[in-house]
Amino acid sequence: MARSMYSSYRSRTQGLFYEPMYFQRKREIRRTRKKKIRKKISLKYGHILLFLLFMVGIFYLFQKLYVFLISWDYLNIREVEVICSREDTEKDIRDKLSEQNLGNILLADIGHLQQKIKDHQWIKEVQIRKIFPASLRIKITDKKPVAVLQAEDLYLIDEEGHLLEKIVHSDNPGFPVLIDSDNFQKNYEEKLRLAWECLKSTPESVREKIKALDLSYFGWVTLHLKNDDTRLMLDYRNFAQSLEFFYEHGHDFKTRFGPLEYVDLRFPDRLYIKPQENSNRNIIPNPKKEKL
Repeated sequence: MARSMYSSYRSRTQGLFYEPMYFQRKREIRRTRKKKIRKKISLKYGHILLFLLFMVGIFYLFQKLYVFLISWDYLNIREVEVICSREDTEKDIRDKLSEQNLGNILLADIGHLQQKIKDHQWIKEVQIRKIFPASLRIKITDKKPVAVLQAEDLYLIDEEGHLLEKIVHSDNPGFPVLIDSDNFQKNYEEKLRLAWECLKSTPESVREKIKALDLSYFGWVTLHLKNDDTRLMLDYRNFAQSLEFFYEHGHDFKTRFGPLEYVDLRFPDRLYIKPQENSNRNIIPNPKKEKL
């Protein structure tokens, strides 16, 4: 009787204080994790120290290698290839570079070298490429002359108005000459823009016949032709059409009036013609002359 009561009492107390196996396993897992974390932390400090020592060694080796490379004579620039369509420009660049010690290819400042080469009056664009172990390739795009500027002297100029080279009349390869009574001291860029608009509006075959453009008067131009002493006064807005009209009818004007000093074609509904003075000509009277 006493044993049965003790057994029932024990079963009741176990029901109150007994912990299931599930919670026991979780507690054991937590303890195991804490041990592993502590173990990892203790190992990580050692790894960090070894890693730092390894990185210091790597940086030291890189420093030694870098100092060796920048002082190695094998990497000093010994050959420069210049690609340029203009022989005089190519020679100037080669002479300029021969006076300089370009040094180690790793230390060569390409941007600074490009700017120094681009300061040449004939050079528009420069591309420089390093070719290891000790060469440079320089590709040059030249400025293209399109006209001759007549100021105090004659200069070849490109489309942007840069003065390329001083020349004399006999050196002009056939470009139109731009003239201004003030030697382009005022409104230089605007007058150039006007000249380019006029020249670009004409076909190449007609443009080759133009000797000079006088831009002294803003808003209109005076045109001088090759192998023709007649001056043409043209509105730049109708430059090509007026020039084409003169080529169609200029011979008839000369036949009727003789050599002409100028033809004024600035106005869309009329034109003015002035024959040359003191010219020996036999003009046939024409009642329609006044209508011109």
